[in-house]
Amino acid sequence: MSSRSVSRKYAEALFQFAQETDGIDAVRGDMESLAGLMRQIPALASFVESPDVTGAEKAVVFESTIRGRVKNSTWLFLQLLLRRKRVALLPEILSEYTQMDEERKGIQKAVVVSAVSLENSERELLTSKLEALTGKTVQIDTRVDQSIVGGLVVYLNGKVIDGSIRTGLEELRSKLLATPVT
Repeated sequence: MSSRSVSRKYAEALFQFAQETDGIDAVRGDMESLAGLMRQIPALASFVESPDVTGAEKAVVFESTIRGRVKNSTWLFLQLLLRRKRVALLPEILSEYTQMDEERKGIQKAVVVSAVSLENSERELLTSKLEALTGKTVQIDTRVDQSIVGGLVVYLNGKVIDGSIRTGLEELRSKLLATPVT
Protein backbone atom coordinates (compact mmCIF):
# COMPACT_ATOMS: atom_id res chain seq x y z
CA MET A 1 0.00 0.00 0.00
CA SER A 2 1.41 3.42 -0.93
CA SER A 3 2.11 6.02 1.73
CA ARG A 4 -0.56 8.23 0.18
CA SER A 5 -3.27 5.61 0.56
CA VAL A 6 -2.09 4.92 4.12
CA SER A 7 -2.18 8.65 4.85
CA ARG A 8 -5.66 8.87 3.32
CA LYS A 9 -6.95 6.09 5.61
CA TYR A 10 -5.54 7.78 8.71
CA ALA A 11 -6.95 11.13 7.60
CA GLU A 12 -10.39 9.61 7.05
CA ALA A 13 -10.32 8.06 10.53
CA LEU A 14 -9.20 11.34 12.10
CA PHE A 15 -11.82 13.30 10.15
CA GLN A 16 -14.62 11.04 11.37
CA PHE A 17 -13.26 11.09 14.93
CA ALA A 18 -12.96 14.90 14.87
CA GLN A 19 -16.59 15.23 13.71
CA GLU A 20 -17.69 13.22 16.73
CA THR A 21 -15.44 14.92 19.29
CA ASP A 22 -13.58 18.24 19.18
CA GLY A 23 -14.63 19.45 15.74
CA ILE A 24 -13.05 19.30 12.32
CA ASP A 25 -11.68 22.86 12.33
CA ALA A 26 -10.14 22.58 15.81
CA VAL A 27 -8.36 19.34 14.97
CA ARG A 28 -7.22 20.77 11.64
CA GLY A 29 -5.68 23.70 13.51
CA ASP A 30 -3.85 21.31 15.82
CA MET A 31 -2.59 19.24 12.91
CA GLU A 32 -1.43 22.36 11.04
CA SER A 33 0.49 23.48 14.13
CA LEU A 34 2.15 20.08 14.53
CA ALA A 35 3.10 19.88 10.86
CA GLY A 36 4.40 23.46 11.07
CA LEU A 37 6.57 22.53 14.05
CA MET A 38 8.03 19.63 12.11
CA ARG A 39 8.84 21.96 9.19
CA GLN A 40 10.30 24.71 11.40
CA ILE A 41 12.35 22.40 13.60
CA PRO A 42 14.17 19.89 11.39
CA ALA A 43 15.61 18.21 14.49
CA LEU A 44 12.05 17.36 15.59
CA ALA A 45 11.30 15.73 12.24
CA SER A 46 14.57 13.77 12.45
CA PHE A 47 13.75 12.73 16.02
CA VAL A 48 10.28 11.54 14.99
CA GLU A 49 11.60 9.59 12.01
CA SER A 50 14.62 8.09 13.76
CA PRO A 51 14.53 4.32 14.18
CA ASP A 52 17.09 4.69 16.98
CA VAL A 53 14.56 6.47 19.22
CA THR A 54 12.00 4.17 20.78
CA GLY A 55 8.29 4.84 20.66
CA ALA A 56 8.31 5.23 24.44
CA GLU A 57 11.00 7.93 24.23
CA LYS A 58 9.04 9.75 21.55
CA ALA A 59 5.87 9.49 23.66
CA VAL A 60 7.65 11.06 26.66
CA VAL A 61 8.85 14.00 24.56
CA PHE A 62 5.43 14.53 23.00
CA GLU A 63 3.73 14.21 26.40
CA SER A 64 5.92 16.96 27.87
CA THR A 65 5.81 19.33 24.89
CA ILE A 66 2.51 18.83 23.07
CA ARG A 67 -0.03 17.17 25.36
CA GLY A 68 -1.60 20.31 26.87
CA ARG A 69 -1.51 22.31 23.64
CA VAL A 70 -3.79 20.21 21.45
CA LYS A 71 -7.35 18.92 21.65
CA ASN A 72 -7.84 15.55 23.27
CA SER A 73 -8.83 13.91 19.97
CA THR A 74 -5.64 15.21 18.33
CA TRP A 75 -3.59 13.89 21.24
CA LEU A 76 -5.20 10.44 21.03
CA PHE A 77 -4.58 10.38 17.29
CA LEU A 78 -0.94 11.37 17.77
CA GLN A 79 -0.53 8.54 20.28
CA LEU A 80 -1.95 6.14 17.69
CA LEU A 81 0.57 7.39 15.13
CA LEU A 82 3.38 6.94 17.67
CA ARG A 83 2.34 3.36 18.47
CA ARG A 84 2.10 2.48 14.79
CA LYS A 85 5.31 4.33 13.88
CA ARG A 86 3.48 6.62 11.47
CA VAL A 87 4.24 10.08 12.89
CA ALA A 88 6.43 10.84 9.89
CA LEU A 89 3.26 10.70 7.77
CA LEU A 90 1.77 13.66 9.65
CA PRO A 91 2.27 16.19 6.81
CA GLU A 92 0.67 13.81 4.27
CA ILE A 93 -2.18 13.02 6.65
CA LEU A 94 -2.75 16.75 7.13
CA SER A 95 -2.82 17.27 3.36
CA GLU A 96 -5.46 14.56 2.95
CA TYR A 97 -7.43 15.86 5.95
CA THR A 98 -7.37 19.40 4.55
CA GLN A 99 -8.60 18.15 1.19
CA MET A 100 -11.53 16.38 2.90
CA ASP A 101 -12.35 19.50 4.91
CA GLU A 102 -12.30 21.71 1.82
CA GLU A 103 -14.48 19.23 -0.02
CA ARG A 104 -16.94 19.32 2.90
CA LYS A 105 -16.98 23.12 2.73
CA GLY A 106 -17.38 23.14 -1.07
CA ILE A 107 -13.97 24.70 -1.69
CA GLN A 108 -12.02 23.91 -4.84
CA LYS A 109 -8.33 24.84 -5.23
CA ALA A 110 -6.94 26.02 -8.56
CA VAL A 111 -3.43 26.92 -9.65
CA VAL A 112 -3.29 29.61 -12.32
CA VAL A 113 -0.10 30.19 -14.28
CA SER A 114 0.26 33.39 -16.29
CA ALA A 115 3.10 35.13 -18.10
CA VAL A 116 2.68 38.25 -15.97
CA SER A 117 1.27 38.88 -12.52
CA LEU A 118 -2.52 39.14 -12.49
CA GLU A 119 -4.26 42.30 -11.28
CA ASN A 120 -6.79 41.95 -8.46
CA SER A 121 -9.68 42.60 -10.85
CA GLU A 122 -8.40 39.85 -13.18
CA ARG A 123 -8.07 37.44 -10.25
CA GLU A 124 -11.62 38.22 -9.13
CA LEU A 125 -13.03 37.76 -12.65
CA LEU A 126 -11.16 34.49 -13.12
CA THR A 127 -12.31 33.26 -9.71
CA SER A 128 -15.95 34.02 -10.50
CA LYS A 129 -15.68 32.26 -13.89
CA LEU A 130 -14.13 29.17 -12.27
CA GLU A 131 -16.80 29.19 -9.55
CA ALA A 132 -19.50 29.28 -12.23
CA LEU A 133 -17.77 26.40 -14.02
CA THR A 134 -17.40 24.21 -10.91
CA GLY A 135 -20.36 25.28 -8.81
CA LYS A 136 -17.97 25.55 -5.84
CA THR A 137 -16.06 28.25 -4.02
CA VAL A 138 -12.70 28.47 -5.80
CA GLN A 139 -9.46 29.59 -4.18
CA ILE A 140 -6.76 30.36 -6.70
CA ASP A 141 -3.02 30.27 -6.25
CA THR A 142 -1.33 32.34 -8.94
CA ARG A 143 2.14 31.78 -10.34
CA VAL A 144 4.12 33.62 -12.97
CA ASP A 145 5.91 31.73 -15.75
CA GLN A 146 7.09 33.96 -18.58
CA SER A 147 7.76 30.94 -20.79
CA ILE A 148 4.02 30.58 -21.53
CA VAL A 149 4.35 33.89 -23.44
CA GLY A 150 0.76 34.99 -22.69
CA GLY A 151 -2.66 33.71 -21.74
CA LEU A 152 -3.29 31.35 -18.83
CA VAL A 153 -2.85 27.74 -17.78
CA VAL A 154 -5.33 26.63 -15.11
CA TYR A 155 -4.89 23.47 -13.05
CA LEU A 156 -8.24 22.60 -11.53
CA ASN A 157 -9.44 19.35 -9.99
CA GLY A 158 -6.86 17.21 -11.78
CA LYS A 159 -7.54 18.86 -15.15
CA VAL A 160 -5.52 21.34 -17.16
CA ILE A 161 -7.13 24.21 -19.05
CA ASP A 162 -4.35 25.47 -21.29
CA GLY A 163 -5.04 28.82 -22.90
CA SER A 164 -1.40 29.82 -23.19
CA ILE A 165 0.01 31.42 -26.30
CA ARG A 166 2.96 29.01 -26.17
CA THR A 167 0.63 26.00 -26.53
CA GLY A 168 -1.33 27.74 -29.29
CA LEU A 169 1.88 28.41 -31.19
CA GLU A 170 3.05 24.81 -30.73
CA GLU A 171 -0.28 23.51 -32.08
CA LEU A 172 -0.07 25.87 -35.07
CA ARG A 173 3.50 24.75 -35.74
CA SER A 174 2.45 21.08 -35.66
CA LYS A 175 -0.41 21.75 -38.11
CA LEU A 176 1.86 23.66 -40.46
CA LEU A 177 4.49 20.91 -40.40
CA ALA A 178 1.82 18.25 -41.03
CA THR A 179 0.40 20.11 -44.03
CA PRO A 180 1.84 18.79 -47.32
CA VAL A 181 3.56 21.35 -49.48
CA THR A 182 2.18 21.49 -53.02
